[in-house]
Amino acid sequence: MKQSFRFIAVISLMFVAFSSIAQNKNITATMKQQNLTTQQVSVIDKITIPANAIAAYNEKSLYIRNILRQQAGFLKYEIFQQEGESGDLTVITIATWKSQQHLDIAKSVIVEEMKKIKLNMPEFLEQQGIAMERSIYYPVEE
Repeated sequence: MKQSFRFIAVISLMFVAFSSIAQNKNITATMKQQNLTTQQVSVIDKITIPANAIAAYNEKSLYIRNILRQQAGFLKYEIFQQEGESGDLTVITIATWKSQQHLDIAKSVIVEEMKKIKLNMPEFLEQQGIAMERSIYYPVEE
């Protein structure tokens, strides 16, 4: 009888532990979902542009920035640049959105706009010798 009581006690403890783990996973998933709709997000690009491609890049970049600024959830766009000794340009851009959902919608708008004007951005960058690194960042509250 003592063994069956221990067995039932162990099973009960395991059930409580598994329930707690599952509940924590659900809470974490809910928090992540809430962050998608409420947490700001920034797209940060580092772009290296050869001197002979700066004019072409500026034209395309201005077109894209103007579209982005018109999208719902757009907060701000910052541009930093550094000119190299050989005339090449390194540009850092930061586009900040109200939420991941706003960013996702804006991405789809940009894709459609590029299709309309027949701009294949990866191909354009390669042809011009432009290197771009893109990352998504979230703010850290202290």
